[in-house]
Amino acid sequence: MKISYAWVKEFADLALSAHDAADRLVNGGIEVAAVTPLAPPDLRGVVIGEIEAIERTLGESQGHRLVLCRVSTGGRRFAVVCGAPNAAPGVRAAFAPPGAVLPGGRRIAAAAIRGAESQGMLCSERELGLGDEHDAGILAVDPEAPLGADLVTYLGLDDFVLEIEITPNRPDCLSVVGVARELAALTGSRFRPPAVTLKEADEPVESLAAVHVEAPDLCPRYTARVISGVTVGPSPAWMAARLRAAGLRPISNVVDITNYVLWELGHPLHAFDHATVAGGTIVVRRARKRERITTLDGQERTLTEAMLVIADRRHAIGLAGVMGGGSTEVTTNTTRVLLEAAYFDPATTRRTARALGLTTDAAYRFERGADIGALLDASARAAQLMVDLAGGRVARGVIDVYPSPRPRPRIRLRMERVQRLIGSAPSREEAARILGSLGLAVRDSRAGLDVEVPSFRRDLAMEDDLVEEVIRVWGYDKIPSTLPGGALSLVTIPPALRQEATVRRALVGAGLHEVISYSFADPSRDALLGDADVDKPLPLLNPLSQDASIMRRHVLDGVLDAIATNVRRQQPDVHVFEIGKAYGQSRTDVRERRWVVAAVTGARARAWDTPAAAVDVFDAKGLAEHVLAALGVRHPRTVPGRARQVFEPDCDGALDVDEEVVAEFGEVRAEIRERWGIAAPVFAALLPLDVLAAIAPAPARYQPLPRFPSVHRDMAFTVGESALVAADVEAAIRAEAGPLLRHLTLFDVFRLPDGRRSLAWRLTFQAEDRTLTDDEVNAIHARVAARVSERFHVTLRGTG
Repeated sequence: MKISYAWVKEFADLALSAHDAADRLVNGGIEVAAVTPLAPPDLRGVVIGEIEAIERTLGESQGHRLVLCRVSTGGRRFAVVCGAPNAAPGVRAAFAPPGAVLPGGRRIAAAAIRGAESQGMLCSERELGLGDEHDAGILAVDPEAPLGADLVTYLGLDDFVLEIEITPNRPDCLSVVGVARELAALTGSRFRPPAVTLKEADEPVESLAAVHVEAPDLCPRYTARVISGVTVGPSPAWMAARLRAAGLRPISNVVDITNYVLWELGHPLHAFDHATVAGGTIVVRRARKRERITTLDGQERTLTEAMLVIADRRHAIGLAGVMGGGSTEVTTNTTRVLLEAAYFDPATTRRTARALGLTTDAAYRFERGADIGALLDASARAAQLMVDLAGGRVARGVIDVYPSPRPRPRIRLRMERVQRLIGSAPSREEAARILGSLGLAVRDSRAGLDVEVPSFRRDLAMEDDLVEEVIRVWGYDKIPSTLPGGALSLVTIPPALRQEATVRRALVGAGLHEVISYSFADPSRDALLGDADVDKPLPLLNPLSQDASIMRRHVLDGVLDAIATNVRRQQPDVHVFEIGKAYGQSRTDVRERRWVVAAVTGARARAWDTPAAAVDVFDAKGLAEHVLAALGVRHPRTVPGRARQVFEPDCDGALDVDEEVVAEFGEVRAEIRERWGIAAPVFAALLPLDVLAAIAPAPARYQPLPRFPSVHRDMAFTVGESALVAADVEAAIRAEAGPLLRHLTLFDVFRLPDGRRSLAWRLTFQAEDRTLTDDEVNAIHARVAARVSERFHVTLRGTG
């Protein structure tokens, strides 16, 4: 929310600069994101000038009629060439004489245009950097504006804009008055709410309008006033400038007044053209099934029965709390206004706005909970301004449909509670003064301070809320610094968290980056990943969007999103992992499983002395083995894949321990990665953490570093067309080699021209008590080769 600081100072006696005021608000719990000057910093020398006469026409340029104007600034006269459509004698407007500077460093000087000397420039909003308006012509000001006065000062642009970010629990600060009240309390200044002196005509409002609330659960209060004899026209310059500072575009005086009061008091209003409301009767009801309405933005919208509408006797004329209808909008022909001020249910407003894709300032406030007690004040303030600025007459009285007035909560604050919570406390009198400065009614009793909570502070519900109000105004710096006391209890980390921390350390150490993705999924993409015969999708009751309407059945969903995002940003080498949950439902229950997914694509991470190479399925297998080793799962056996839906059938596998599959790996199917927009192959490993948690890890054994050197031997076998599993060969080698075999690594696999394969292992031998001799190692090597050749019917190719 953007507000003018000068506007804030109208309601509080503040001697602070805008930046100091922002610091006070931040210290009081109200975040100020930015403080910016209202006028462009390089706008200088622009004054108010009056077009006294049109001397002559100079022709046309780019579709505009060029005229030579005589412009007066009170003491001097200038000849100025202008092509604006609204340039006419008697108009007072923004004028940049020679020597003035416009935004962008553009310095104005006399120039010859179409044979005439132009001594300055009549400026539009866009040329002054004050808005986007340009086609409408020069920026006209009030006819009574003083000639020669500095434009920035006259329009109140010598000001700063505070950009404030309000948390959902503080809707009372979504207004200039709310921020002024906070600053007055924080600085001890006097707070002055806007004075409303409403003069009413003799004609009673009941003779001009009627209100029927058919859905009091969604609209607990609705008020209406009628203002007759209004003249719709441009807003005065001061109001337009304040609305622009807030980021709003001025429209007309009547519409701008409702927006002005919205920003000033924080309560949304809506003005109907009374002549277009059938019978002058307002009906607040639920929308009918498939009912249609054309809103102020010109869009026709189809409504549901869960939405609340403002209607007349014939049809809906507005979306309650969101946007008015186009059929009853205020135009230049409007002479009588029906002014709405109401309270609408926050949840219904939020659902309607989201369902229709409408984001408005009114909905933003209603869905956070507007002030139900401020309706009459806001309505009276707007009616007063319509009398002052549009020449209207206010009908006597106000229609106020409020069948069940809400009582104001009462909370007792004990100073002992303040002392206990924050370790210090102001005096009883100071606490009462602080609460009173925030607009709370306080009565001092023997038991404590009895506080009546006003309707605009919906966030105050219990005693500790009042403690927070006292301390944030009194000052957090007054809390003494003390050492913590009490007994410390040891925290036991749950096994699941310890397991996840171990996996995270292992994968980060292997060079992967962790990603954290949403647990929601797109049903169309989920169908590619989830096994339909295992789990059914778990739908969300209130999804944010169609592409996030179910709980994911596969953690690979989020990992592929991360890879696709990186690839789109020219980062082809992606090595990531995620620890998360997958969800599904069967006929009898809902299942929630923990998984770790590691995925790689692009080039393999390399050192300076290794050649560049693309990742392959063995990288995925190695990551799975690395995680299992970190979890203490020793010597898993490689087995064929289970034909999982996410992997290519000829490029996948699994690791098992005691016939239990503990990891699966493979190349992600081409149609899946293409659905995510990934062109390069992706290889992934999936490990079920719940399954791994049930496997007892091998006990950790510690031993001193070896004192004696190791000996290496290579062993290669030629394998025929049989489906030999390398893990079976490794198990035989380990069994035959005995305890002197320290490491066994499969380092080479290639296919011979005749179709046979060659598998080569490196064997590392080492003893703890002596240096091994060649004869010892050769004997073990020969025994292993003979055993493997005999058992698997393979041929030894060579040794080394």
